[in-house]
Amino acid sequence: MTYKLHSVEDLCNTLVQMLTQELRLPADSVLIDKPLTQYGLDSIAALTIAGDLEDMLGIELPSTLLWDCPTIDHLARYLSDVLQERERVVA
Repeated sequence: MTYKLHSVEDLCNTLVQMLTQELRLPADSVLIDKPLTQYGLDSIAALTIAGDLEDMLGIELPSTLLWDCPTIDHLARYLSDVLQERERVVA
């Protein structure tokens, strides 16, 4: 099942939720412009989150996604661009 997230804000909220669940962090401790590695993100957690995003969004993503997009804000903007491009291609 794929989800349609329309805005960078929706994506940021979803990413915060995913990060807090994977790393067992309180949601109010996560800032969207702080490097993910400062939260203790390791390669296993990064691959897990990338895989979950692929399943959720129905798109193929690089395994290095969370290293290429080092903050939640950067990652949300990247995903928004990818999703918008996919919609243009499909339309």
